[in-house]
Amino acid sequence: MRVDAEDVKYFHVVAEAKSLVRASQELGVDYTTVSRRIGRLEKTLGTRLFSRSTAGWKLTPTGEGLLPAARMVSLGVEVFADGDPIVSSPEEWTVLAPDGFAATVLAPRCGRLIAESGIILRIVTADSLASRDGVSYDAAVVRTKPTSPRVRTQELVTYEIGLYATEDYLREHPGISRIEDLQHHVLCWYAEDPLAAVPDFATLRPLLPNIIRLQSNNLLIHEEAALAGAGIAVMPSYIARRRPSLIRVLPSEVTYKGQYWTVLPAAQLRWEITRKVVRFLREAVLDAGLATYSEEEPQ
Repeated sequence: MRVDAEDVKYFHVVAEAKSLVRASQELGVDYTTVSRRIGRLEKTLGTRLFSRSTAGWKLTPTGEGLLPAARMVSLGVEVFADGDPIVSSPEEWTVLAPDGFAATVLAPRCGRLIAESGIILRIVTADSLASRDGVSYDAAVVRTKPTSPRVRTQELVTYEIGLYATEDYLREHPGISRIEDLQHHVLCWYAEDPLAAVPDFATLRPLLPNIIRLQSNNLLIHEEAALAGAGIAVMPSYIARRRPSLIRVLPSEVTYKGQYWTVLPAAQLRWEITRKVVRFLREAVLDAGLATYSEEEPQ
């Protein structure tokens, strides 16, 4: 079986674009050419790499497993096409992480990394692997340990969730001494149907008012709403402590302690880069003052 490297490059571009039209635009060819090359690659391999629908092209489990290798082949094709075997593109790292963790733990600590290493760092916000299905990545940070055999996992850091509001808000609104008092307040948190794998939602939701008045799937919106005095935000303590004006509400009654996990694709072929990414994640959580990460090897 002989596979055309250019076909593999087309496969990689379609997997990232999730659309035949967008992939053809990126490659600078007609979409029928892209479709023909993907069809030829699938015929050569004897398996489907994508499931097609009006919503786009989604990787099959086989396609997902081949994606890390396809990314390397695609990069190799580009280096050879440039005609210079010495000069190649900078290393590219892709990290998936929840929005709050990405914005407050990773983003503030990537400047020195980029300046010293010259890498291209791509941080993609995702609350779960399912929410970014088909996106190739070097490492992901999630709040629920995956059970898929296609990934390896490692404990990264613990976190705590609580209620936070400003002193002005608490002074101007009815007092809060027990959970039942929350019924008289605006709470800022996730929608009733949050993205998959948000364990704190399932645990804390029964304790909170029947109606969450301000709903968003973005943690930073919860934070900004609380800072503006719009209500009480349900948020991680490591984010809240960045804001001296936020005060913890009912710390003993409403609390959740969870775990962030580092997830690595089992079929990852860029292990040297992966080790660098994992080191960056570990150093970021330590620098942010979170609990110490696990020293165990990914399982």
